[in-house]
Amino acid sequence: MAQIPLMRQLLLLVPIAALVCVSPDLAVAQSDQPVREAWDAIYVGDTKVGSMHLWIKPVKDSRGRELMNVRVDYDISFQRGKDTAQIKLLYGTIETPEGQVLRLDTRTQASGEDIRTYGDVSNAAMKLILEVGGQKRQIEIPWGEDVRGPYGSEMSLAREPLKPGESRSVRTYIPDLNKVCLTTLKALEFENVPLGPQAEKHNLLRVQSTVADQDGKEIPSLESTLWVDGTGQIMKSFSKLLGGMWTYRTTKAGAMARNAGKFKLLEASIIRTPQPMTGSEKFRQVAYRLTGVEAQRLFPADQRQTFTANPNGEPLLLVKTESPEAGAPSTVLPGKEYFEPNPLINSADPQVIKHTRAAVGQITDPWKKAVAIQDWVFHNMKRKNFSTAFAPADEVARQLSGDCTEHGVLTAAMCRAAGIPARCVVGLVYAGSLGGFGPHMWNEVFVNQRWVAIDATFNQFEVDATHLKLNDTSLDGVAPFESFLPVLEVLDSLKIEPVEVR
Repeated sequence: MAQIPLMRQLLLLVPIAALVCVSPDLAVAQSDQPVREAWDAIYVGDTKVGSMHLWIKPVKDSRGRELMNVRVDYDISFQRGKDTAQIKLLYGTIETPEGQVLRLDTRTQASGEDIRTYGDVSNAAMKLILEVGGQKRQIEIPWGEDVRGPYGSEMSLAREPLKPGESRSVRTYIPDLNKVCLTTLKALEFENVPLGPQAEKHNLLRVQSTVADQDGKEIPSLESTLWVDGTGQIMKSFSKLLGGMWTYRTTKAGAMARNAGKFKLLEASIIRTPQPMTGSEKFRQVAYRLTGVEAQRLFPADQRQTFTANPNGEPLLLVKTESPEAGAPSTVLPGKEYFEPNPLINSADPQVIKHTRAAVGQITDPWKKAVAIQDWVFHNMKRKNFSTAFAPADEVARQLSGDCTEHGVLTAAMCRAAGIPARCVVGLVYAGSLGGFGPHMWNEVFVNQRWVAIDATFNQFEVDATHLKLNDTSLDGVAPFESFLPVLEVLDSLKIEPVEVR
């Protein structure tokens, strides 16, 4: 599955040199103040995977008011199977010197098409637009003067450094979630820590950073530890993702130096089982013991999977292969977001429609249409490659190349083009060649008054019982990747043990 970043430690921003996040009526001239910039190297464990570049460019609006163009560029690459995948992403804001955000512009480059989210603050609201390949979605979210940009908490430290024992909370916008959250910074004590593997040690203040949503609930996957110098500059950071992700302050040359090795993302993402599950594609019912996470919160109950208990009262996740006729019909009809095109699942694209007609032909039965589409996608995706991190359906329809996410968005788009409600499912699947469960995307279609699973990556219209669902999504809205957040929660904590297999 393509790894879509849902936390700032893994946000990969596209360094588009020509982009300046200003408009003629907001900022028209450069300031005579100097540009400030900083460079960081990004590591997973001891392997360098990319770089981060922060720069703050003074600008002026049409009235001569001093503003700041803050930009943070991330560039990361990793090995997935035999392919190298690269993702880049850029955060840009126009802010007042105090940090009040006036404009936001983020771009993600994970394929041949940029995914762009941008907007202006007006009348205490941010009007945000998601744009991909000419398709747009727009929403409006409340935005007070105290809301800071994606790099707001870090900018807060630089404006007013913390002292040991002090705490501070900053309302920050998290692009991955399209939400204003509360970031809390708690300063602990000074420590002697190295800035990089085998590097010289520096005396830095340890700061714990946690993020809570609008309801006050903490988001564990956004926790990080920062080490800050006396001026409030973050010299080192750590998050638990993939066993440990680090950033280190360095020079431009150090940040841009070629990665010494390739981080193997597939292998690092695998949740291994105590014993191999040989012949897993034939499993039709499996009961799993899930430990290390709040399993009943993270794994939803539906037609295929539900929680039961063993004789000792221990909860088990029971997963079954289900047909379109199994179980009770749903009392809730799918919303229009599962019928209609959106920027990532553009079912109105001419090439998507052309493929749909080729796959469906004269078939009229909805379930047979879905099976024909799933089979067509499996056989016509010419290169099962891992170099693309995430491509929208219109691009996939032209390239016919990619991994499970590309299979998933194209299948969903073609089903919608055929009049079948469809969504994408995010979860885990057993990978026999890697000896465990890894992140995966497949689909569900609404037929016979039921949501039924299909998987074009594995050519399964009867999805086997090693597909463990974490979430489903229409991939609509301006924060479509929020649905991937549960995957990050389980990668480094979940333990899976099959206890009964049929």
